Amino acid sequence: MLIQQDEIAIRLMQDEMDDYELMARWLTDAQVLKFYEGRDNPFDLERVIETYKPMIRGDEPVVPCLFSYENIPIGYLQYCALNDLSQTDRQLYHLDQTDYVYAIDLFIGETDYWNKGIGTKILSAVISYLFEQREADKIVIDPHVDNLRAIRCYEKCGFVKVKLLPAHELHEGEYSDCWLMAIDRKNHCTPNFQ
Repeated sequence: MLIQQDEIAIRLMQDEMDDYELMARWLTDAQVLKFYEGRDNPFDLERVIETYKPMIRGDEPVVPCLFSYENIPIGYLQYCALNDLSQTDRQLYHLDQTDYVYAIDLFIGETDYWNKGIGTKILSAVISYLFEQREADKIVIDPHVDNLRAIRCYEKCGFVKVKLLPAHELHEGEYSDCWLMAIDRKNHCTPNFQ
């Protein structure tokens, strides 16, 4: 287990059919795809294996994880050190300095668990892990500007909007604007979940 905190558990994704099937179920759900990857871009089982196996095996710098709430797998998250990415990928974040900067991305694939504050708990645990165990100085995330639920969650955890990234990501046939949001180690404190 990577992180175990109360009813939250986060573990590395495994090169096992159960993990691939979970991802395929989530990444073919139109409600999930509306916010992650796009409804015009579903991932069947074959595509999930093709996409995630290289990460699981460590052939790519992104670390894929699955998270559970009360022992039920409900979502996916990934993180990486920006300096481990290609120069081209690092430039997508428009940062002058990328030493000790980590990027994260996540989604709750079980839509019955949306709007319950679970994403905030998961994200808080990952932030603490990256600052304490991976010695990150800064963590960044780049939600679509119209994903207000995600932005609220990130702000509750201490992220602040740094800059608008125009036409940052192709989503459902159009390039969408995203916010570059960041949290610094020096500004990190335990979030208030009230």
